This record gives sequence, C-alpha cells and structure tokens, in this order.
Amino acid sequence: MYEVLALLSGVIIGLMTQHLHSIQLKSAMVIIGSVAVGAIVSFVSGELARSWAYLVLDIAQVLIAAGVTMVLVAGWRHWSARLR
Repeated sequence: MYEVLALLSGVIIGLMTQHLHSIQLKSAMVIIGSVAVGAIVSFVSGELARSWAYLVLDIAQVLIAAGVTMVLVAGWRHWSARLR
C-alpha cells in the first residue's frame, strides 16, 4: 500500500517540476522532494522503525517515479509540438 503512495508522490513531483525552466532547479526540486516524501512514507509505514535501509528504498522509489514521469512528459511535449 505504501509503495503506491511513494510512486504516486513521485509522479506528482515529476509533473510539478515540469513548470520549472532551469535544469538545476528541476534537479534540486526532484531530489529534495524525493528525500522528503521518501522519509515521510518510511515513517508513516513503520518501516523506519525496523531498518534505515527502507528509507533508501522509499527515496529511490519516489526518485525513479519522478524521473520516469519527467522523461515521459518531455517526450510527450516534444511529440505534440512536432505534430503542430
């Protein structure tokens, strides 16, 4: 259940950062958002009490979901611009 929360949060972060123009700002926001949301998901799910390794896994899930979303949105924008 909590993995879905991490993935959906990553998708939302990826969509929100598409409005930023600077690559450095996009990267910073994705990393900061992924660490924050990953820590929250680990804490809420109770995995953080068992092991700190779950924190790394949840951060990675959010980061990968945000990155994939950003790549897909950029490709969709490029493709739709070519059709015009």
